[in-house]
Amino acid sequence: MKKILFLSINYPPMLTTGSLRASRLVASLPELGWAPLVVAPADIAWNEDGKNRALGESAEFTGIYRTGELVEAETFGPERTAQLVQGMSATAPTGSPLRMISGLLPGVNLVAGWEKQAASVAEGIISRHDPVDAIYAQGPPAAPLLLALELSKKHGLPVLFDLVAPLDTSSVSGSRQSDAAQIEERVITSGHAVITPTRALKEYFLKKYFGKATHDDITIIPDFCTDSFSPSASRRQASAGAPGVTVLVEQASGKELKLFFSALGRYMKHAGSFSMQPSLQVLGGDEKEIMKYIRKYTPEASVSVVRRLSGQDELERIRQCDLFGVVACSDGHAPFTVPELAVDALCMRKPFFVVGPEGPTARLAVEAGGFWAPLESADGIAQLLGSAFESIRNSPERPPYGGMQEKLSASQVLGDLSKTLAYLLPV
Repeated sequence: MKKILFLSINYPPMLTTGSLRASRLVASLPELGWAPLVVAPADIAWNEDGKNRALGESAEFTGIYRTGELVEAETFGPERTAQLVQGMSATAPTGSPLRMISGLLPGVNLVAGWEKQAASVAEGIISRHDPVDAIYAQGPPAAPLLLALELSKKHGLPVLFDLVAPLDTSSVSGSRQSDAAQIEERVITSGHAVITPTRALKEYFLKKYFGKATHDDITIIPDFCTDSFSPSASRRQASAGAPGVTVLVEQASGKELKLFFSALGRYMKHAGSFSMQPSLQVLGGDEKEIMKYIRKYTPEASVSVVRRLSGQDELERIRQCDLFGVVACSDGHAPFTVPELAVDALCMRKPFFVVGPEGPTARLAVEAGGFWAPLESADGIAQLLGSAFESIRNSPERPPYGGMQEKLSASQVLGDLSKTLAYLLPV
């Protein structure tokens, strides 16, 4: 079996862009004849089982190499742990014993820990498992991409770059916009293989680096479904109760959230006694800001904010909901990327809606028979919500999405990935 050094800051326990993609690739690579050797961020233990699992990782080779010591969630509490898994710094509450992470002082930041320790961990893997046949590097952030370029030059290894979003200043520690642009250009024009999860992102890079990169330089490898997402396993039992709605806030804040919740309040007020009031769970976003808008626009509605703590917990929430929605900002990565949880909702055949810019997520929703409205249209959002809730009341059993589930199946996507990986190797 060929060995591939897998560099990803987004690997679980992280809940950053690319985390589900990274974990599923690692789980699937052995089927393609590749053994992944993962340089991963420090893990988080939620209970004693988590602590025992981490001890097993360190005591016996499993292919996962952590760049820091185990973080005990109970030391930080749910709010601060949520900050950690989303790439932010967090400190233990005053008076709590802080469990130190290698190379870090309080506050703790798993991304910074990876950046400090990854090079030495990667060199150790290469020396221990010689020969390593290739390198996979996921970005943003930029650190895995830069490390892959360095290791490739030093050891003569081919690289598969996985760009899940454009690089920006937040992708590079202490950087300027010009720094991020230079790193992105180095990667795109490096001569190594590059993959992206969406056509919109590929077209963005080809347009930005016109004359420097060609169509054949970048391959689209979409995020994919897993076999566990069968319709029978994910279909919620129909009931006479209020529909359950899970909404993912994707980089939206301020004015965007205000527009969405004001439109939601308008819909609920208009629906009144003529419609069942939905039970809404909001994933992500600024909790205090969201609660402010909930109190202002939907004070009598059943709306709750759920901290993003665990990928498995989020998947289970999608399984249990009747309707899935995405509220996305009009800038940032939204015009080029699709949230991984939206792909999972589609694989589970959940009806879903998108409130945000026109782009790949909106197109996915429309092509799947879902609903889309721009953030600028309060009336459009209210109409979208009405249509979405009406659809799940009238059609509790959703048909397949016109073959889209098959297009995003693991077998289809991994077949394309296998071809891309084969090109890395010398003839």
